[in-house]
Amino acid sequence: MTQPFIANIRSRGGAARVATLTASGATRGRLRAAVQNGELVRIRKGWLAVPDAPADVIRAVAYGGRLACLSAARFHGLWAPEDDHVHAAIPRHAGRVHGHPEDLIIHWQSTAWSAHSSVVEPVPDLVRQVLLCRPLEDALTVIDSALNTRTLSMAGLAAILDTLPPRFARVIGEVDARSESGLETFCRCRLRPLGISIRSQVRIPGVGRVDLLLGDRIVIEADGAEWHNGSSAFLADRSRDLALVRMGYVVIRVGYAHVVHEWKLIELAIVGLVARGEHRWTAAHHRAGLAR
Repeated sequence: MTQPFIANIRSRGGAARVATLTASGATRGRLRAAVQNGELVRIRKGWLAVPDAPADVIRAVAYGGRLACLSAARFHGLWAPEDDHVHAAIPRHAGRVHGHPEDLIIHWQSTAWSAHSSVVEPVPDLVRQVLLCRPLEDALTVIDSALNTRTLSMAGLAAILDTLPPRFARVIGEVDARSESGLETFCRCRLRPLGISIRSQVRIPGVGRVDLLLGDRIVIEADGAEWHNGSSAFLADRSRDLALVRMGYVVIRVGYAHVVHEWKLIELAIVGLVARGEHRWTAAHHRAGLAR
């Protein structure tokens, strides 16, 4: 039977202080036995974790902190941009972190966090950290994801922005809770300078929702990193594309690598379409009964 303290540790992100566990009813003897039989592992003095705790959590706690920023966003299941670092929030009073590696980014905290809380920063705190740590479009991918999954409200976002310098006030007008992936957010942010309307998750009769609609008729569909050529979704997506083309739309389907690593290819294609006016319905489309 699973011991109550195991569930307690999991509820805190996978690790907890021994003092927290004993305060919740676990005996030190039972905790020692759990370590000996492999139910728990020691991270550092006074800290225990379940063996399958995320590696990033273990590292953050090992250095005296808790998982923060982009690392915490991923833990909470939010979309987050690529990042090879582990982000840890550490109280300033902790002093120098000895021998911390280059791939550890420390977010110094002015106040100590409760030892009885989770070892992963909550969504409002990690959003604030991402805004201060990363470029704006990276932060927007996380915020859009939090809004879309309802782990953050617009009121909650406004409260966060109130604690930041005035330059962050613009964020409230940049977010879009309809965005279902960071790829959509990246595309929206990068296409906005074109000065053409761009809408997320637009429903087109007979087809359903499309990721982005630029102007009247350029549909942008972004396939995530988990998309596979052999999946049934491949055929379904292509059938949707064909239906959209038949209805007069221009469809641009891009992959994760295109958006993240080869954006210029997408930009040049779209700028060319816009320069030719192909983002608008024309008289010919109206005569053919295609314009909507």
